[in-house]
Amino acid sequence: MIHFLKNLHAKSAGTKNLPCIFAAITLLATASASANSTVSISKNLFLQRAFSANTSRELLMEGHVTATDFDGFYSLFSATGAYQRAWDQSNNQGIGAFPFWSGTNVMTVGTNSSLSDLDAYQFGLGTVTTPGSIQLNPIVYQGGSDFLLYCGASINDPGLFFKIKAPLAVIGFNPQLTEVPATPALNYPAGALQVSTSPINDPATSMSQAFRGYLLDGQNSNGSDFLPMQFGLIDGIQKSGVQFGDIEMTLGYNFVCNEDYVFGIGLRASAPSANKPNGVYLLQPMLGRGGSWGIGGYIDGKATLWQNHTNQSLHVNVMSTILHLITTKNTIRSYDLIANGPGSKYLLVADYNGGVYQEVIQNLINLSTLDSSSSFSAEGDVTISLSYISNGWAADFGYNFWGRTGETLTITGQFPENRYAVLGNQGVGQGALVPTPAPGVNSNACQPLAQINLSAPASTTVVTQTTVTAQDSVVLATYAANRISGNSALNTTAAQQAGASTSKLFAKGSYSWLDSHFSPHLGIAGEFEISTAANNALPQWSVALIGGVYF
Repeated sequence: MIHFLKNLHAKSAGTKNLPCIFAAITLLATASASANSTVSISKNLFLQRAFSANTSRELLMEGHVTATDFDGFYSLFSATGAYQRAWDQSNNQGIGAFPFWSGTNVMTVGTNSSLSDLDAYQFGLGTVTTPGSIQLNPIVYQGGSDFLLYCGASINDPGLFFKIKAPLAVIGFNPQLTEVPATPALNYPAGALQVSTSPINDPATSMSQAFRGYLLDGQNSNGSDFLPMQFGLIDGIQKSGVQFGDIEMTLGYNFVCNEDYVFGIGLRASAPSANKPNGVYLLQPMLGRGGSWGIGGYIDGKATLWQNHTNQSLHVNVMSTILHLITTKNTIRSYDLIANGPGSKYLLVADYNGGVYQEVIQNLINLSTLDSSSSFSAEGDVTISLSYISNGWAADFGYNFWGRTGETLTITGQFPENRYAVLGNQGVGQGALVPTPAPGVNSNACQPLAQINLSAPASTTVVTQTTVTAQDSVVLATYAANRISGNSALNTTAAQQAGASTSKLFAKGSYSWLDSHFSPHLGIAGEFEISTAANNALPQWSVALIGGVYF
C-alpha cells in the first residue's frame, strides 16, 4: 500500500508524501487491530460504525475550489442529505448472528438437548414435543444530514484552519424475527415455577412472544412466580429518533498550500451527543459511538497529478483520522456467566435471598444487565480518492477503510452476591431435600452449571456436596457455594465488542459554478461498503446529495 501511494506521482517527494504514508499506516494499523476470523456470538449490543465516522463523505463535502483561489481568510459551508442501508443479510450472515450463540443467525429450539441451541424451558415454553427454530435477519437503515463548516487561511503560505461537522440523523432496526414454532407441552409441572401441587400454564407459547417480554394474559405472574424478560427484548421495529450524532471538531495547520499541493495536520475531537446503550432491546439502534468521547489526529492532503491549459486536471486526495475513544461511564450491558457459557444470560434463576425462596423466578438477563464503563484504544478512518476536474465539472472515485480495535468493558454496577441460583430444570417446589418427595415443599433447588441448551432433568435425589465439578450434576442444596457469586461470575470478555473493519468504494459527480463569488457546488454521491459478520461491521450502500458554498 505504501509503495503504491508513493508512486502515484513522482513530484510528491519528501513531506508531500506524508498524507499518503499516514493514511497507509492508519489503514494497516487498524486493519491489524480489528482482524477477526470468527463471528462474535451472544452479544446483546451491536455498535456499528457511527453515522459521523465517514471521511469519504467529509472529503466529498469540501468540493474542488482550492484555498489558493481566495484572497486571505475564507470559509466553506456544506450540507449532505444521505440515506444508507445494510445489504447482504441473507445466508446466515450479518448482525443477526451476534446475539445468538449458534455462530449463525438461526437457532434451533428444543428441550434440554445437545441437539438444540436453546432450551425452550428457560423461556417460559416448558417442555416441547416438536422442536422449532428462530431466525434474525435485521434490516438496518440510517438517514439524515451532515453539516460541515470550514474556516481557514487561503493564501499561498502556511496557515491555520478549523472545521466542525455535525450530523443530524436517525437509525432504525427492523429485526425481522421469524419462527418455526416449537410445539410446547400444555403446562409446567407442579413445583417448577411455583411452590404448588398443581401444574402451571406456560408463561409463553412461542419464542417470539417470550422475547417481547410480556405474558399472554397481561399479568406478570401468569399464576406463577415467573417474571418476564425486561432486557434483551425483540419487539418490532426500533428507532433511535432524530438526534445529533457525534460532533467532530478539528483544529489544524496547513504546512503546504499552493496550486499543486495542500498538506495539513490537526487535532481532532469527537463529542458524543447520540444515545447510549440501555440494554432494553436486543441490537439497540446506536447512531454514534455509544457515548464515547474521541480525541486524536487528523491529516489531509492533495497533489496535482496532471493538468493542461483548458482547466482540466487530475488530483489525488487523502483524508485520514485516528481517534482514541475515551472511557465512557453509565453504559449498560448484559452479561453471560463464565461457568455456564454463551447464552447463559437467558437461564432461569431463582431468588434465594438469605437461603429462603423469595417467590421470584426470572431470566438471568434481568439481573446481569448492569451499569458498565467502556473504552476503545483506537478507531481509524482513511480515504484516498482521485478527482478529475473539467471547467467546473468534477468526477470523484475513491476507497475508504474504517477500523476499530476491540472494546474494554468494566462492570460498575453490582450483581447481588450469593443470592440467586441457576435453576436449570430444577423446580423450586418439587419436594427435594426431604425424606419423602412431596410436591409443594420449598426445596431451594438449583443446578449451578446448567447450560442454555442442556441441564439435568428435575430430580428428587438428595445431594449433599457443597460444590459441583461436572455439568450434568444435579444439585438440590441450599449451600451458598452453589449460588451466583456476584460480579466475579460474569463474563465481561464475552460481552465486549470485538475489533471491526470495513472497506468502501465511492463515487461522486458534481458541478461548481466558478463564475459566482460564492462558487456553489452541487453533486450526487454513492457508496458501497463491504464487510462480513466476521468483520463485526455492516455491509452498506448509500446515496447522498451534497451541496455547499464558499464565502
